[in-house]
Amino acid sequence: MEEKLITIATFSYAPEMGLVRSKLESEGIECFVKDELVSQTYIHNAVGGMKLQVKETDAERAARIVEEMGVFTKSGSKVSRLGAFDRITRTIPLLGGMSLVVRFFAFLVLIAIVLSFVYLMLVL
Repeated sequence: MEEKLITIATFSYAPEMGLVRSKLESEGIECFVKDELVSQTYIHNAVGGMKLQVKETDAERAARIVEEMGVFTKSGSKVSRLGAFDRITRTIPLLGGMSLVVRFFAFLVLIAIVLSFVYLMLVL
């Protein structure tokens, strides 16, 4: 009898899914991707993205690994873009120890400085 597959995560982007899939497979968990090809078309929202599935016996362990990776929140809903910004900027020296709000405004100031510099270079 074939074992039931459980969807442990849903992705809109193949690189994100590939990262999680690689991690699970490196831990010895066999993975399957449902709707992978449809997700590369314009109608990917209609199918709800790519579904990363594992065997039912591996589902709990796989979900725990995905949670430890920080790809999703504990409730299972996707991390917001600000959450992704938080994960990325947390690793930057000098900024990593600051609060998310301070990092966000520091990033905006940095962008303003760069754009001002580019503008001045084009005008002069």
